[in-house]
This record gives sequence, C-alpha cells and structure tokens, in this order.
Amino acid sequence: MHINIFVHRWKIKISSSRSLTIRSPTTKEYFMNNYASVGVDALVALNFHKTRESKFYLFSSRLINRFLYLLYGAKDILERGCENLHEKVELYLDDKLTPLPALEAVIILNISSWGGGVKPWNMGTPEKNLTPQRHDDGLLEVMGVYSSFHIAQLQIGMSEPLRLGQARSIKLKLLERIPLQIDGEPWEQAPGEIVITHHNQATMLSNSH
Repeated sequence: MHINIFVHRWKIKISSSRSLTIRSPTTKEYFMNNYASVGVDALVALNFHKTRESKFYLFSSRLINRFLYLLYGAKDILERGCENLHEKVELYLDDKLTPLPALEAVIILNISSWGGGVKPWNMGTPEKNLTPQRHDDGLLEVMGVYSSFHIAQLQIGMSEPLRLGQARSIKLKLLERIPLQIDGEPWEQAPGEIVITHHNQATMLSNSH
C-alpha cells in the first residue's frame, strides 16, 4: 500500500564575490531535493566526476565505479584536500553564526538517507536540543564530518556525525574556492555566499510498510 507524503524543496542562491578574476559578481539559483555539501565529500565526488568525463574513461561497471569512488576517498585520507575547512567557511543557521570545529565537510540534509543509504542523523545518542529528522517539518539538518576516513566509518556504522544543528534557512560564506555539490552534482565553487531557503512542497508516494 502506498501513501502520499509531503517533501520540502529548497532554493539555493549562490552569489560570487568580486575578485581579480571575477570583475562583476554573479548570482545563480539551484534547487535541492536531497542534500548539499561543501568540503571533502564534494571533493571526492568531483574527482570521480572528472574521471568519468574523461575521454579515456572506459568503464561502466557499477562495481568498478564504486571501487574508483572508494579509491578517491582513500587518496584524500592521505592528501587532506579540505583540511581546515572551518577556516574557509562561515556557517549561519537561521541568521546565527555557528562556530565550527576543525572539520573537512559541512553537509546539509533534506532527507534522512545520505552516502549510499546511510541515515547519519539517527546514528548514535540523540541530542536533547535537536529533534529527529522528518521530511515534512520545514527543517534542514546540518552535520559535519572530520575527514574521508570519518565518512567511511559512517558508511559502515562505526561512528556518528557531528550534528551542527537544524534550521529553516542556512547561509554559508565561502572565503576560498571550495568543492560544492548539490544532489550529487559537484563543482568547485568560487568565494562568495550560499543562501538556502524554503521553495515549496512536493507530493511523493511512499510505501506505508
């Protein structure tokens, strides 16, 4: 039996800062259904995406693709391409500046599933000031990860994320070029500002069991 559920969609407005290479600031809009992130998980996705776009890429096997993805994750464990992300990003939850510890990714969740089916918000001990993840409450969950190795631990249930908070609007100030992804589409984002606000609701069918 299937039932109708309401899922929120979010608008992401990205404004670039004026720089030597960008004479006039630009603003672009995107829409998010599932998740967005800046940092190491976006970097791994970007490296994998570049490999698949290469004219020398010949593989279509899902197993080989998964192996390559894991390989890029392992490569970043050694290289630490997004080290000290907390010095390159400012995070505002409902217009309040949220202090960041030393981490390598900030991940914003609209749905419970992430990273190949993991449900990170439900892992570990619940925190008193945070509510369980829901698809229809108008809140986004924001979490941090410390490294590619931490992501690997999450995917096999050996760790839990750093829960940064929940919010109805989110702003990220990027002080340097940083890998970004929205619903699995990665690119390197120039310095600027990312603002995420509610857009609308969509109706989806869900299995009631």
